[in-house]
This record gives sequence, structure tokens and C-alpha cells, in this order.
Amino acid sequence: MATDRLISDDYPLPAMRRLRVYAFDPQASIELDSAVINDAVIALPWENRWEDPLEIGPVNEYVEVIDYDPACGIFYAPVDLNHPVLLAQDGLPPSEGRPQFHQQMVFAVAMRTIRTFERALGRPVLWAGHNVDAAPDRSFSKRLRIYPHALREANAYYSPDKRALLFGYFKAQRPEGAIGADDGNWVFTCLSQDIVAHETTHAILHGVYRRSVDASNVDSLAFHEAFADIVALLQHFSMTGVVEHQITRSRGSLRIGNLLTGLAEQYGRATGRNGALRYALETIAAEGQEQSPAKIATLADTTEPHARGGILVAAVFDSFVTIYERRTADLFRIARGELAGGGVLSPDLVARLASEAAKAADHVLRMCVRALDYLPPMDTRFGEYLRAIITADNDLVADDPMRYRVAVVEAFKKRGITVPGCISMAPDSLLWEDPQPHDWPSAPELLTELFSDLLSTLVIDAQFGGRARGIDKPGDPYVPESPNRRNLRELTMLTTQFNQGKIHDWLNTSSPQRDNPAWEKLLGIMLLANPADKSILTWEAGDKGFDPRRHVAGMPRVEVHSARVARRSGPDGQELQQLIVQLMQKRRGYFEQSDQDLAIAGDKAALAERWDTPDFWFRGGATIQIDLRDGRLRRIIRKRVTNDDRLAEERAFRTGDTLGLAVNKPDGPHRAEPFAFVHRSQS
Repeated sequence: MATDRLISDDYPLPAMRRLRVYAFDPQASIELDSAVINDAVIALPWENRWEDPLEIGPVNEYVEVIDYDPACGIFYAPVDLNHPVLLAQDGLPPSEGRPQFHQQMVFAVAMRTIRTFERALGRPVLWAGHNVDAAPDRSFSKRLRIYPHALREANAYYSPDKRALLFGYFKAQRPEGAIGADDGNWVFTCLSQDIVAHETTHAILHGVYRRSVDASNVDSLAFHEAFADIVALLQHFSMTGVVEHQITRSRGSLRIGNLLTGLAEQYGRATGRNGALRYALETIAAEGQEQSPAKIATLADTTEPHARGGILVAAVFDSFVTIYERRTADLFRIARGELAGGGVLSPDLVARLASEAAKAADHVLRMCVRALDYLPPMDTRFGEYLRAIITADNDLVADDPMRYRVAVVEAFKKRGITVPGCISMAPDSLLWEDPQPHDWPSAPELLTELFSDLLSTLVIDAQFGGRARGIDKPGDPYVPESPNRRNLRELTMLTTQFNQGKIHDWLNTSSPQRDNPAWEKLLGIMLLANPADKSILTWEAGDKGFDPRRHVAGMPRVEVHSARVARRSGPDGQELQQLIVQLMQKRRGYFEQSDQDLAIAGDKAALAERWDTPDFWFRGGATIQIDLRDGRLRRIIRKRVTNDDRLAEERAFRTGDTLGLAVNKPDGPHRAEPFAFVHRSQS
């Protein structure tokens, strides 16, 4: 049924679209205690005038659900969420056996996760393009595809190659020695709210950082896994009824294992575990008063991505619980008599505790998401993520009377997540440094002048009728189908691509200021022709994609991966407007030092065909932050492409680590589908 026939201009549009989902997964509905809270409703903002309408599928501005089951060779009929019968009852009721509910579930959870990110990032979520090395005008995908029944196996993963979420289904295992366990039940990963949120987060993170899917160090894939778990876990606390139920059972404590602290309960049991796939409290169980702090798991204990990522999850969850305890300390003092009696907590107290838990979880989640714009554009380490969290929060909320940042640092520090080179683990010592005058000794004021000159060529606000500015190009794949309608998110894509091209040209245009060697040092890349290290990719005649109208022959190639405007608001009305630019450059990397020396010297003849197909590409670059309130350069967070120590570390990871060898094998399938490999190892 067409939307324009269903919704009349004579009536006001609803504020929200309500869709029923499992709060956790179908497992919680067959246990009496949790069944009363497992039927949940996700309220999504009704589609705005400037967004694509919701269509059968569901298909909307962001996602496209395609329910093809290759194991059965059939397409399942798509759900119509605009049907009057479904609008009247908040969508289909939860059902394991109805594919249309599966479609509704993945759509609702994915969209809620997207909205969470947009609120924290201060900009629309954009999906990575189909080719990570694509030119700026092909660097985004319009929609993320979701396949609820893509695999008949115990797996679910985000496919960077397909730009899609692929969910599997399988028959449950009977746990060894279990009594009365179900045997042969089908388990659908698309019905686990945790798994859907986790995979959606992978896709969003890839859109923010195109090189985040590269396994370049022991933390890289672990960070992807941990960050996705953090989002799924903290979103639990937005479900008010669930939080109140669990707080009643735990008498207000969030350090007791329950449904709120576990991930993918049904999946974990179905694959032979005694409970959830992963527990946030699993790695902090040793923190009880009767146990030794020496037993707390640290980064030195493991290199497996999920286990290593679990330490990061534990650090974030521990900081969240500490913040919750500080926020509710007065309530527990007031209710001391009630708690001492050993009875059930009063409904009023439970409601207040649940409200504070939701606020604390939302606060920590936004801290974690905002930090993404404060990371270098490649090769992420856990210590750098800690610095990013602290710096991002300090920039938006300078005053920290409740010492939230101290709680975060303490939780990270006790798990061995440190920051090499910092003289102290105090929050103010962990802030990323501002550009210093000695970085540009000849004329420090040129830093601001250079970027002011660049800003004058960019489009900072999405502008309608932008064809005159050269933003809309004939034949552009993102131009809306209707000539009478301009889509705001699509315009954001076009604006971002336009700005990426302008910055790319600006960097590759010679000028007295940009030809200063200090400029290269500041950005962590090489901009001058004929670099000393010939292994850094340069523009040469015959290069694929070489356009002499846009590039200076012999100039090293620089990739502009992002040029996005972020507008954020703090809890007390603070405002922060930034232009976030990610620059990257690559050089040839070889497993043998003798080959690396040949590459540095530019000896193509000695390397022969291995010159164009090195063992790996080593990348460097910077994240640049420009404050749009005054046009000043705020920060440059860099990892230099000329850093040979980091090159040696990456070489050691790729050659000496089992995961590194598997994921980075040049002819292996894991290169294109790293999450399929990593997730399958957990099933």
C-alpha cells in the first residue's frame, strides 16, 4: 500500500513509529522470569519530509532488508510496516516462525543503533563505498543491505565487501550433560537484539573509518569487536521496563551478572556454552573484595580478538557502573533502612535507580561514540582510544565535577591499558596535544592562515540548489530520483565528496607554504615531489586513475578519507562545531628487510613484479580537526607514514601472529571478509 494513500496531508504525522521486538532474544521468552520483560517496543522517529519514505521490505533512507534464503533458494514475502493493521498494533508481534517479524526486528534494531550514533556524532551516518580505494565521488554507499537469512550456519557478520549484514540460522547443540535441554531447535541470529546491534555497529564504524577493517596490529580487530559489544551492551539500559526488572532482582547493584550484563544469551547456549556468548562482567569478576586485584585480566593476558576486546569492554562497563554508583549514592543513603531490611525495593526507588542507570549508560555511550572523531585514521590502539574518549569529552564538557573522566581512566589503567609516552595517567595529561608553535618555527600564524584559506573553498553547510557550486554533477549516483525533491542525507554525501575533492586538490597544489618540509612533519605524510623514501606511492604516468588535470606529476598520492562537519551539543547546552578531515598515505611494505631497503631506494628492477604487489601496504596519516566557530586548526592526530618503528611492529604482527597471518594472507578469503572469519571462530 502506497504511503501517500495511507497518510493524508489533512492529519498530523505521528511523532514516532513503534515496532515490537525481542528485548533480548527468543530464549528469554521461554523462561518465566524473563518472559514478562522480553516483549519490547522500539520507538523510531517517523520519517521526515526530507527522507525517503519507508517502503515494503522494509526499505528506507538508510537500510534495505532483502530476505533471500540461499539455503532454501527462496525469497520470503517482505513486510509492509505501513499496513494499517501493523500500524495499529506496533508492528508484528514477536515470532520465531514468521520471516516478516525477522525483517521487522533487524530493521528496528539497526535503525535504533543508527539514531544513537547520529545523536552522538552530530552528523548523519554514511556507509562506506564498495571500493575502499575509490575516488572521493564514489566513497559512499546509499544504503546498507540486511539479509536476515543469508547463511545456514552459526554465524552473523558485517561484510565490508558486500556492504551488507549477513545473519545466519542453525540448529542448536545439546550441551553435554544437560538435562531437559531442547534439541534441534532453530536459532536465528537476526532475532538477537545484541547481535543485530553488534553487526550494525561494525558497518557504522567502517563508514566512519574506512581503514578500520584492516588488521594492522593486535588491537585493530579486537577494537572493532569490543566497540560493537560496548554499543550493544549499553543500549540494554535504554529499555526502562527491563532495567527496572533486573534492578529489582539485584537490589540496585549492576555488578551482579544478569540479562543486562550478557550478550546473545540464546546464541551462547545454542553453541554449547552455559550462558551468554559474552559477559561484560566476565573479566571483572575478580574485583570482588574477597579476591586479589592481581587476578584482574589485562591486555598482556591474551591476543585473541574477542578475549582482548573483552578487556576493553570490561573497562568501559566498569567505568559506567562506577558512574552509576556515584550518581545513586545519595539514593542508597536515603534508602539505607529499606535495603537493610532485606525486602523488595520500593517501586519509586527502583524507578529512580533505573532512570539513573539509563542516564549513565547513555552518557558513557556518547563518550565512546564521540571519541571516534579523535582517533588517527588507521592502526587504532586501545591506549589511543582512551586518549580519544578523554579529549572528546573534555572538548565538549570542560567541567567534570562528578569526575567521570577519572572513572574511565581508572578502569582502563587497572586492566593494563596505558598510553606510552604520557608522563601521567591523569585526564589532563591524556589530552591530545594542540599544535605547538615549534611545529611551524618559521611562522606559527601560517597554520591558521593556511586552513582559513582552505575553508573558504569548502561547503560547510548542506546547501540546496548546489549545482551552481559544482556539488551536483550530472550522472552522480546520489542525485535523488525525484528532481523536485532534495534529500538532506544525500546532499550531505555530495557535500562531503565535494569537500574531499577540494582538500585533495589543495594538498596537491604547490605553494610556498605547503612546500615547507615542516608541513609534511605536521601532517605525518609526504607532499613534496620525489620523496626520499621511494616506496611511498607517487603519481606516475600510466598510473590507474591518474588525472594530470588534478595532480602534479611525481607528487606522492594522498587519500582524503573524510571531510565531515560535526555539530554536537553537551548536557548543559554546550556547542561544538568541527570539520573532521582524515588524510592517509601508503608505502610499500615487505616481510624481508632486504626487500624493504630496495623499496626505500626505489629499485623497481630488483623487486620486479613485487614492486606493484608488495607483501602489504603500510599506511600513515592524520585526523585534522578545525574549529568552525573561529576557523582555527584545533588538533592534528597523526601517525607518520615515515615511522620505521611502527612499520617494523606491523611487519612483526603480520608475520608472527596467527590471526595476522590468516586475515592478511594476500590470496585468502579472510582479507575481504575479516568479520566472517573472526566471528566464525566464536561459534
